[in-house]
Amino acid sequence: MTDPKPDESDPKWIEWFAEKMDQAGPNEDAFFERRRRLGLGVGVGLDDDGNLVYAKDLLEAEKASKPESRK
Repeated sequence: MTDPKPDESDPKWIEWFAEKMDQAGPNEDAFFERRRRLGLGVGVGLDDDGNLVYAKDLLEAEKASKPESRK
């Protein structure tokens, strides 16, 4: 069941709108996850010491932790 949109003159409209804007759309999570995997995001979070962690750092760490495939 979908949440019906109240009329904009309804005082509850702003609450409805704010709640909708706070939720990710159906493709947003996948879009930003792909950007993080590709290293296209600027910062992706903080490390244990509170320093900004960049996507490229995560990709390098992931590559370093994977065993090299044998030919």
